[in-house]
Amino acid sequence: MADRIHLQIVTAGGVVFDRMVHIVNLPLESGSIGVLADHAPLLGAVVDGTVTCASDEGEYVIAVGIGVVNVVNNEVTVLSRTAEEAENIDLARAEAAEKRARERLAAKTADTDASRAEAALHRAVARQHAAHMVKKHR
Repeated sequence: MADRIHLQIVTAGGVVFDRMVHIVNLPLESGSIGVLADHAPLLGAVVDGTVTCASDEGEYVIAVGIGVVNVVNNEVTVLSRTAEEAENIDLARAEAAEKRARERLAAKTADTDASRAEAALHRAVARQHAAHMVKKHR
């Protein structure tokens, strides 16, 4: 029985995270789940949120956007629209993005794309949450 799993988080821009880890926590449409070695095969819808994982080197937090995850044979592959390791997040920028999204949603003008503003809001909140999680542990 293996005690580690290979986690890879990929966006259209390339690989954002690639490590052997002991546990992965994923934000799925049906709720968050934890994945350990020898997990049953799984294909799921990832939502805006944070992926957390732990390895021998430490704990990691990655903000992800919507996407999919495939779990099979101790390989966890997340294909996401966006992904950013928490320590690389510009918190002020994420806060400004949240403010802009909330303003767009509140304005409700004819040219406001509400679903796009909602998506931007969810991404900004997820990025802030990830950044705060890292600050709390340091």
